[in-house]
Amino acid sequence: MSNLYQYIGWVLCLTILYSSCDTVDYGDTNDNPNGPTKGVTSLLLANSLSNIPDIVIDETPILYMQHITEGQYPGASRYSGLTYSYDDWYVGPLQDLNKIIELNSDPETADDVLTYGSNDNQIAVAKIVRAYFLHYMTDRWGALPWSEAFMGIDNPQPKFDTQESIYDFLFAEIEEALSLIDYETPAPDGDFLFDGDLERWASFANNLKMTMALRISDVKPGLAQTKFEEAVASGLLVMSNDDNIEYHYGTDDNSDSPWNDNFKTREDYILSRTMIESLRDNLDPRLFKYAEPARDSVSTVTKFPDGMDAGYVGAPNGKVNGDVPNYSFMPAEIIYTPDYPSPIYTAAQVKFALAEAAGKGWNVGGSDAATLYEEAIVASMEYWGISEEDTADYIADHPYGDIEDIAYEKWVALYLNGPEAWAEWRRLDAPSLTPSSFANDPRIPVRHAYDASIADNNKANYDEMISFQGPDNLHTRLWWDVK
Repeated sequence: MSNLYQYIGWVLCLTILYSSCDTVDYGDTNDNPNGPTKGVTSLLLANSLSNIPDIVIDETPILYMQHITEGQYPGASRYSGLTYSYDDWYVGPLQDLNKIIELNSDPETADDVLTYGSNDNQIAVAKIVRAYFLHYMTDRWGALPWSEAFMGIDNPQPKFDTQESIYDFLFAEIEEALSLIDYETPAPDGDFLFDGDLERWASFANNLKMTMALRISDVKPGLAQTKFEEAVASGLLVMSNDDNIEYHYGTDDNSDSPWNDNFKTREDYILSRTMIESLRDNLDPRLFKYAEPARDSVSTVTKFPDGMDAGYVGAPNGKVNGDVPNYSFMPAEIIYTPDYPSPIYTAAQVKFALAEAAGKGWNVGGSDAATLYEEAIVASMEYWGISEEDTADYIADHPYGDIEDIAYEKWVALYLNGPEAWAEWRRLDAPSLTPSSFANDPRIPVRHAYDASIADNNKANYDEMISFQGPDNLHTRLWWDVK
């Protein structure tokens, strides 16, 4: 009986406690007095832009492209990663950009965020940045959840959109963004990339459109030509190094260059033998700008006058190169300057694209492939501080012949721009790169596989994606990679 009374007592206590909690008004006790009460789109934009270094300094494709290799602990240079997660993109910058677009599009919140720039300009910039991120992602994985993404519990298992449909979406997204830019109204706050210069954002969008157009030229030549020529007609492509689009870092630990961070306590990256010997064989003066002389060794082969290239030594790709002082490092300026900028779109890159387009017979403004090819080399040499005399000598020894010449020179000019170099190498199948002999599977990857959780948590849509894209591994070619 005493146990029964004890039980009833506990029930009464819990009932009273529950009732008390249900009726007490705690007011603003749990409110953060320092927190925002409305969406702060300037912070969302700044946070999303801070993810650009994850693209422009993505070491994995740089290692694939044999610009550099690894020291004592080889990983990506041996193609060791088998699956890669895209989750951080969806829950991070893409979600931030979606929120900017939502807040500026909804009549109930649009007026609240006007303090951070005009609604149309905020939407335009958010769409351009979102297109840039999504383009990187689809060229990395291929098909992606998109049209049914971001629906939360309403659809936790979204379908995969084909890469072709994603490209179609991206072209439409860029066109809409360009149509929304209003130079007479305030630019978005939080834009530390261009400091509110809307014409630079229009240039960014057109350079992205040009890049995408050339990427699909083997599978949708008609659409590719149309979009490419539209970008040319805009007059906003990067045509000189003064107009290069770059990501500028800060000097503190929270905003400095990832390269600077990589070398603060370790020396994991050294020049690839492939890059060093390619430059040496072609008497390319960029050799002396792309690398530092090795500290503890010299090359057994020299080809420049007076053996001036003896100190430049490349390491075998994927080998355990524990004796890193025997090899050349990246330029000291890149390694030790915390705010050394990273290129996003450069004059050399654009001029090589124009040269290829001219060779296809597309309208590039009246110039021809050979002239644009030479101008691209000049732009690359100028960017790296090569003299006009040395540049002229190099061009005289390496005249334009065909697309193979463009492919090689573009690979050289895209030094340390891994995602673009990787994408163009896949599209053009040039230059010829020998896979690492130290890899378990000696094939250079042509895409990244999805994280294993995708097959477990979204099996039906994952299986459907496999049916139209192909096996989920590192060697299934993407939609535009048909050569």
